[in-house]
Amino acid sequence: MPITPYNVFLESDVMVPMRDGVRLATDIYFPAGADGLQLEGKWPTLLVRTSYDKSAIEWDGVPVQYVEKGYVFVLQDLRSRYKSEGDARYYHTCNPWDGDDGYDAVEWIAAQPWSDECVGMMGSSHRSIVQTQAALHRPPHLVTICPEQGPTNIYLHEAREGGAMALDMYTAIYNHAFDAHEVTADEETIQTLADGLINARSWIQDMPFKRGEIPLSVAPHLEETLFNYYYRGDYDEWWAQECNDQTHYWDRHSDIPCLITAGWFDPFIDGSTGYFEAMIARNNKPSRLLIGPWGHGTMRVKNLDTG
Repeated sequence: MPITPYNVFLESDVMVPMRDGVRLATDIYFPAGADGLQLEGKWPTLLVRTSYDKSAIEWDGVPVQYVEKGYVFVLQDLRSRYKSEGDARYYHTCNPWDGDDGYDAVEWIAAQPWSDECVGMMGSSHRSIVQTQAALHRPPHLVTICPEQGPTNIYLHEAREGGAMALDMYTAIYNHAFDAHEVTADEETIQTLADGLINARSWIQDMPFKRGEIPLSVAPHLEETLFNYYYRGDYDEWWAQECNDQTHYWDRHSDIPCLITAGWFDPFIDGSTGYFEAMIARNNKPSRLLIGPWGHGTMRVKNLDTG
């Protein structure tokens, strides 16, 4: 006899404290009964930590798929993003606190009365990077990760592949600036950023970039990231930070099952295959690698012809 799927009960904007007192906005989707009320019990949990807004349309319907199977599904805004607290410092994918925050998020979940103390992580791109950073900090209750299409060395895979700055990082950083905590929402500031993005070709053709003279200057921390990507041609101590290059720290990685996914047309495929090789060489728990005919971020896009 088939098991009836659970309904979903959502608790929105739970403010989860980190070790320094900063609280991260978190949406928690629980299994619920036919009346829509949260069910008692202890459940395994899937955690996604994102810089792209936990309430974004990309998550429509996703938590339901897992809750119906008996998981709690947790979506969390990163520090200094969207509804989470922070001091407004946010450096694109180069945030040195994300490993500690990932550890604290996992262990907070495990300590809740509804948790069976087993926490897995999932997500793609930046959401892949923060999984890896968390795994390097070995939270005791992290039991598996599913990093999708993520770099493990920002210098080689993301920002300076081949030597010069990857120009797609210019537009990537601008896309993160519109909702940066340090950016005021006034019309003039938003228009300044829009100019930098809409006219990206002109701004790139006018290189070299100069501090305070580009539209991104209205978001100083992200401007700093752009200048690090642009001017740091040699691999130095900044690139070697754990948040930028996890490959130097593989021996600290949790020995847990890993499902690593990649696309043949994804720019980070070398990071994914290298990650897999590192895990099977070091860990006793199984790792698996799935590669398909995808570009970056297209693995989960519905085919409009076939549905």
